[in-house]
Amino acid sequence: MRSLLPGPATDDVDLHACYARGWDDAGGLRVNFVSSVDGAATEDGVSKGLQTPGDNAVFAALRDLADVVLVGAGTIRVEGYGPAKVSRRRLGVRTERGYPATLPTAVVSRSLRLDPAAALFAAAPPDARTIVLTCAAGDPVVRAALEQVADVVVCGDDDVDLVLARTALEDRGLTRILSEGGPTLFADLARSGVVDELCLSVTPLLAGPGARRIVAGELWRGGPLPLTLTGLLEEDGALFCRYAVG
Repeated sequence: MRSLLPGPATDDVDLHACYARGWDDAGGLRVNFVSSVDGAATEDGVSKGLQTPGDNAVFAALRDLADVVLVGAGTIRVEGYGPAKVSRRRLGVRTERGYPATLPTAVVSRSLRLDPAAALFAAAPPDARTIVLTCAAGDPVVRAALEQVADVVVCGDDDVDLVLARTALEDRGLTRILSEGGPTLFADLARSGVVDELCLSVTPLLAGPGARRIVAGELWRGGPLPLTLTGLLEEDGALFCRYAVG
């Protein structure tokens, strides 16, 4: 066994430079998660209890380097998502790096248990309308209501085909896709073979039994997916890992 890690950095790390490397031009689908050391994705039901200042900084940097934020409908409800806000300072960062001024959200929902009056839809700016990725089996009444306030894309018949969903975003020029969960969506994305990268913040905390992991849902067939570590940062005992998937 040999150490592959350099000595500690003496200067502050440029997070944008770290996470833009191999990403700005190539793009892809990256997933961002925070977990405890024992693998919990939530504390008391939400991710907020696991967040650290470093994790929040990485979260913000990854959004700065995204064309669209991809989220599952369950996470929208639990975490209380609204439209992504781009502050004047963050707008400067995005403009300098050649990213669009707005950051739309894309929601994956098979059943369309979504509220068209929610801020995520009603308060989204006209040039960054929320995108709903669903399937033909979704509630047609709700779909009609959502079409008034969002861009609804049907990707499959009985379930959301995530390969088609990724293609639908890329066809809109949204080639740098940031998925923020939840665990079921991450598992489905990985199983579908559309995940390129996992950015995982590991908080120095034992959450104890009972919490969900960063993957959930049906058992995978074909065995585990290999990961390749491409970046590692540390702050106050928290680790920030960047992995290539597959």
